[in-house]
Amino acid sequence: MKRFVLAAAALFMLGACGNSVMDEMQNAESERQQSLEDQMNALSNPVTEDAITFPNGLEVQFVRRGKDQSLGQPTQAATVLVHYAGSFVDGGEEFDSSIARGEPAEFPLQGVVTGFSEAIQQMRPGDEVIATFPGALGYGPEGRGSIPPNAALRFRIVLLGYIEPGGQAVEAQE
Repeated sequence: MKRFVLAAAALFMLGACGNSVMDEMQNAESERQQSLEDQMNALSNPVTEDAITFPNGLEVQFVRRGKDQSLGQPTQAATVLVHYAGSFVDGGEEFDSSIARGEPAEFPLQGVVTGFSEAIQQMRPGDEVIATFPGALGYGPEGRGSIPPNAALRFRIVLLGYIEPGGQAVEAQE
């Protein structure tokens, strides 16, 4: 009960401050998002390349290439550091985004859906791609959480770096 009273008082105080507090919070969030976009863009060079479509239905289109294309590409055994935003091909509704959270995601490629993993294996640190793939390369006939069965997915992915088992970290060059 005490928490409820304190929460109600805090809401009342925020309301009494008018829109200035909310405006400041929105401006800070907007600035943080722009800073994140600027950091991601600084890692790479814009390109205009046609999408590559693989026999399994994976489509990868490079939006930007990293500054150092002599860097290697991660293998299936790598752990990667990426920024991403996932959406449905039908309708474009975003269902997950490390970009929106403002924190890159780190995970082993063996622990993600096939389409996502295979797309990242085509990349070098600093590259940005749009990867589109059929449900069979995503969550398949079971779906997962808010992702319905056999949903075709699209991911914007920026590979920030990776490490192979027992190896050195490979990071995007600024």
